[in-house]
Amino acid sequence: MALVLLSSIGFTLLAWIQQNLDTMQRMRSFYSEQEARRTVTEWVYSLNPMETPSGELVLGTLRLSWKAEQQAEKVSQMGYPSGIGLHDVALYDVSVSVFREKEVTPWFMEKVVCIGFRKVRELGNPFKN
Repeated sequence: MALVLLSSIGFTLLAWIQQNLDTMQRMRSFYSEQEARRTVTEWVYSLNPMETPSGELVLGTLRLSWKAEQQAEKVSQMGYPSGIGLHDVALYDVSVSVFREKEVTPWFMEKVVCIGFRKVRELGNPFKN
């Protein structure tokens, strides 16, 4: 009788430990993905989609593949305190596929709106096109 009681308590304890280990693994996976999403989003904001509308890049243990689509017409940057600035700017939707090391299917995808810019005028003549 004592052996049955001891084995049932042991089985219950092992099941509880396994459940906690599974939960911890899911939490690690979730936080790993969140950190990767944060890193990718920060990197995308440094991208100039007007200059590099598509490409691939290795970022630490991640491989990124992106494609940008222009969403609005190019407009001239406003100059300070008035007039036209040196750059043309436009809004882009940037779709980024994120892959883990050596994997062929994306781990996740991010979509971010960014501003693209290109210098088209010189400082001496702000009204030149």
